[in-house]
Amino acid sequence: MKLKKSRKLNRTCSSCNAPINKGQLYGSKSKTLIYDKEGQSFNGGRNWHPLRISETLIFCEACSNE
Repeated sequence: MKLKKSRKLNRTCSSCNAPINKGQLYGSKSKTLIYDKEGQSFNGGRNWHPLRISETLIFCEACSNE
């Protein structure tokens, strides 16, 4: 996993809940929670749009190497 340098003051690891301070390295990946390829209609069935809801997971440098 490619690591990036944190620019925010406070982040927490999704795996071990360790704090990630500004300047430390971290990795991130997204996980799709809901995906509906048929889609949802917001205007009475005239247009259908695919629906995808995802969550970004952040890992500290130690957890990203596992």
